[in-house]
Amino acid sequence: MRVDTYKVVHWMNVRKMTTRQVAEASGLDHGHLEGMLGVPGDGEWPDATTTAVARTLRIEPEKLGASGRRDLTVVTRTAEELRATRRPIQRDGIHFYNYYTMAAPPGAVAPVILDILCPAGRVPALNNGHLEPAITVNLGPGDIHGRWGEELDDTTWQVIRANVEDDAWIVGDSYVEPSYCPHSYSLVSDVPARIVSYTGQSNLAGLLEDVNDWAEPAVLELVDRLGRDPSPSALADMLLARRGHTLESAAATLSMSGEKLAAALDDGSADVLRELGSALGFDHRLLLRPERRHDAAGKTYREVAECRRDARTFRGYEVTSLAAAPHLPDLVGQYMRVTGDAGGELCEPAETHYLVTQGTVELRWTAADGRTGTAELGVDGTAWAAPFVTHRWSGDGALIKLGSGRHLGYLDLYELTNTYAAASTLRRGRRDGRSWGYDS
Repeated sequence: MRVDTYKVVHWMNVRKMTTRQVAEASGLDHGHLEGMLGVPGDGEWPDATTTAVARTLRIEPEKLGASGRRDLTVVTRTAEELRATRRPIQRDGIHFYNYYTMAAPPGAVAPVILDILCPAGRVPALNNGHLEPAITVNLGPGDIHGRWGEELDDTTWQVIRANVEDDAWIVGDSYVEPSYCPHSYSLVSDVPARIVSYTGQSNLAGLLEDVNDWAEPAVLELVDRLGRDPSPSALADMLLARRGHTLESAAATLSMSGEKLAAALDDGSADVLRELGSALGFDHRLLLRPERRHDAAGKTYREVAECRRDARTFRGYEVTSLAAAPHLPDLVGQYMRVTGDAGGELCEPAETHYLVTQGTVELRWTAADGRTGTAELGVDGTAWAAPFVTHRWSGDGALIKLGSGRHLGYLDLYELTNTYAAASTLRRGRRDGRSWGYDS
């Protein structure tokens, strides 16, 4: 098994065990284990050794596995390579979709392209939705019917239009959907159509993995406390009780009445909530109501006309935004028009996916060794760029740019703004090979 030695050291530190203790408990020679840990980065370990060390550290062996992404900066996939990923999908008794997977590192979530094959005049069978929220774009050339519910109305049965005007670099309508939103698509006419869909990382995935192990009464208690939408008052009850406070005793620490603090929670009084969080040791931002913008099915839609009005120049590219929603802050996307060599350098805070929709363009990037990498991509060529990797596009063409929450995402930024000495913490934590401090 390919093992990341930094992960082994991390778990040794978590368990407060020295290398000698781990070696003895695992039935290994101490010097041999130290030698394997002395090789930085990824290394091939015998499966029996990995299993023994994982058992000693009381974790699954997979938690020690290398990600396969070390020093990756850019991954590209040509149109021919994309088409080779085709998977036909049967649903409702017909050939319903063809799926294709865009460029991405091993094990990563990647956007998919779908041929929409359900014919016009047929209401497409719904899927069951999925945990990951998604951003979806009509690639054309035809219009598509989208379905988002059992009962059909203006919200659950809507045309997702393709752009057939001169500014066709703005390819079509787009929308974002929340977790477990049922959806399906069919053609509007005999003109073929495709979509690109990016089911981004869900920030609830880690919590749900834990909740799957909880006893049913505990889950019911959690759901009951949250209600339909967690209110500031409900969250305050949990945060205060965790600290041994009622609303009244918490208010007393601020020399105010319980009624006044309750009003501050209802009104979102940032000054009062900030003072309360500082006094009791929690992040007051949790008690500010989130902004939401979606229809009755939970989706947030953006038409081509809105994109057209929003077109602007950014670092030498002509761009306009895809659908976005404040309650799904990690799902982002843009249309990009590349003209000659005018485009400047891009350096994104999270991983980014690109799909070429027009022309031929060249991608240049800074590789891990500092040298410049290049790739020429035509229509249906795709690329993945790692966070904070400098890259730029040139040529004559157009792109769709998609991003999700895999670092730096919304929760990462939330945590970093709370972290003491954030920059030095990141520097220390990256590939940290130092033990807890008890080994010589």
